[in-house]
Amino acid sequence: MSIFSSLRKHAVISTVVVLAAIIIAIIAGRAATKKAPAANNDDVKQVELINATTFRQGSLAVSANGIVESHSQVDLKSQTSAPISTIDVSIGQTVNPGEVIMELQNSDIRAQLAQAEASLAAVQGQYQTGAFSVDSAKQGAIDKLRDAYNKTYNAVVTKAEVVLYNNDGNGGRLTTFSPDTALNSEMTATDIDLKTGLRQWKSANDALDAGTSTDAIETVIGIADMNMTRADTLLNDMSKILNNLAGFATPSFSVSLSNWNQIVSGAHDSVSGAEQALTAAEMALSTSNSSQSTTANAQVTAAQAGVNNLQAQLAKTIIRSPISGRVSVLPLREGELASPGTLLATVIGNDSGLRVKAYVSGDDLSRVTLGSSATIQNPTMPTNASSTSNAIKGVVSNIAPGVDPTTKKAEVDLDVSNSDKSGLVIGDNVTVAISVPSAPLASGSNRNQPTIYRLPIQDVKIVPGAAYVFTVGADSKIVRNDVVIGSIQGDFIEVTSGLSDTMDIVSPVYELDPGQQVKVQ
Repeated sequence: MSIFSSLRKHAVISTVVVLAAIIIAIIAGRAATKKAPAANNDDVKQVELINATTFRQGSLAVSANGIVESHSQVDLKSQTSAPISTIDVSIGQTVNPGEVIMELQNSDIRAQLAQAEASLAAVQGQYQTGAFSVDSAKQGAIDKLRDAYNKTYNAVVTKAEVVLYNNDGNGGRLTTFSPDTALNSEMTATDIDLKTGLRQWKSANDALDAGTSTDAIETVIGIADMNMTRADTLLNDMSKILNNLAGFATPSFSVSLSNWNQIVSGAHDSVSGAEQALTAAEMALSTSNSSQSTTANAQVTAAQAGVNNLQAQLAKTIIRSPISGRVSVLPLREGELASPGTLLATVIGNDSGLRVKAYVSGDDLSRVTLGSSATIQNPTMPTNASSTSNAIKGVVSNIAPGVDPTTKKAEVDLDVSNSDKSGLVIGDNVTVAISVPSAPLASGSNRNQPTIYRLPIQDVKIVPGAAYVFTVGADSKIVRNDVVIGSIQGDFIEVTSGLSDTMDIVSPVYELDPGQQVKVQ
């Protein structure tokens, strides 16, 4: 039978066979022309593996809150009490070392300094001409004693006691606002002693004249020193009370506090100036019986010391940047009062390195060691396609020697790894988990007890009816490991079954699925 006869006899079968052959040929052709997409290594996610022993119960990481800072960040704080006179920079401005950021009110100090410099110049001139004598030293001491009495009396009775007892009739005494009864009593007692001492001092001053002996003048100087020391104590106690009240003052009362601070500060400066002048006079008197050159040299030294002291006081009112960087914080405005310890400005150095200043509870401080690794998380930082987590690595670089008695916490500094790639910004509030040494394996009768692990929640995949962790197989693919979970404690969750110390688990599990190709960091 010919092939054509056969085809005619089995026409239907032949048609089906031909169609099938055509379809197969088309599919094969398409498959041959369509190439499989090349693997893109850029899409392979990087993951980190952490051994399960890190999370065994008893070795739970220490959790704390912190704030991101620059390694070269400098907080500039006031060393004195005075209103802000001028602010010479703005936030974001670049400054150089030594550049003036702001200046506190210092006109009184500048005036005293000018006077002290003039006195120094005069003493130096007298030193060159040898125009020193016992009589001039005695008269100088007498003049300084009387001037010191007038300034101390004015500072205490005319100025300070108006604040202390409110003699101006506007109502209210300073002690009525202060809850520190011990300090109030101490201050009142000092004031009573000072009033008695001032009367004694004035009587002694009135008896001085050109014929008074050097020894008698030195005795009066001793009386003056004792009373000026009492005045210093009284004014310092008043400053303590005013500073304690500053944090609880209403807006209207803040005005009174500011005025009182300026009165007390001015009174203190006046007494300090008188003390310095009297010290110089005492020095001149004590050396007046020596040779002219020796006496003159002491006078110059004393005058120079007075100038140096006022220059140091002036320097405290001129706030300069100690580093090159950017001004990031200026919390006060011109005219506002700065008290000792008040933050005036923050300068962020040009060093791009970041650190986190964390605050660890006193109970956990003993578990933190230098060099411990840590995980830093910024809760506000969103995840994205190029990152599997908002977790950043860090290392403990400094631990405070003790716990703050008020907050019951201790400062712990952490250096941020790869600061420029961390995505952190200075000022961010973050949470940290500081790794601690692994707990020892159970022994004896406890060895049969189940081992409990406490994992960060980010390392456990929780779905309806199941929970599991990920490991990485030999083929670099994600492997699912089912676990049994227990209670949640803060950012951690207990795993009571399914983990072993030999497992290296993936951290974190965000945006990962079983079978997914990954690359281990």
